[in-house]
Amino acid sequence: MSNTTAVPTPGAFQFPEIYNFPPLFTRQPNESTWQEQRRQWCDLILAYYRHNRLYSLTLAEAITEPPFTNRQIHRSLRVDVLRELVDDLVKQGNASWTGAKNAKDSCLVLWRKPEVWASMIYQWANERGLFNTVLTVFELANGDDTVGQEFHNLDSVTLRRALDVLQSQGKAQLFVGTSDEDMGVKLFA
Repeated sequence: MSNTTAVPTPGAFQFPEIYNFPPLFTRQPNESTWQEQRRQWCDLILAYYRHNRLYSLTLAEAITEPPFTNRQIHRSLRVDVLRELVDDLVKQGNASWTGAKNAKDSCLVLWRKPEVWASMIYQWANERGLFNTVLTVFELANGDDTVGQEFHNLDSVTLRRALDVLQSQGKAQLFVGTSDEDMGVKLFA
């Protein structure tokens, strides 16, 4: 799991009690049990990634690290099971596959949906009186004015999706730059 801009939230992540239950790491054959297991895993993934402000997941790498490996009980999730879990997250709108088409080997974890990020950015701009002002994507993600905001250090792909939401709602206009970081955005009241 790699994310160069991740800043961990203070304090260690508190795993749920079930995390130390060995069967959690084995796909259960009973369909109703598997549904509950999937729900628990999806909740755990989103909570873990949110706590640690992680956005990208590469399956082959991820299964060797928490939360997909519990060294205390010597258990790891299999990559095919993790792929099923990510498929569930994709269906829920909390992840999207990245990389080669149909490869399903890496994904973007959306522990907050783009619509939620868009709302937070819009509210921040409103509170700061920044409507009709052109800002760069870099300023939004890394600027001094966004320190302390939930979207500060937000990864560029997720931020771009949030800005696309605002543009589709008629609340923003995007200006293309030579890269995502120097792309501009103008927000409207």
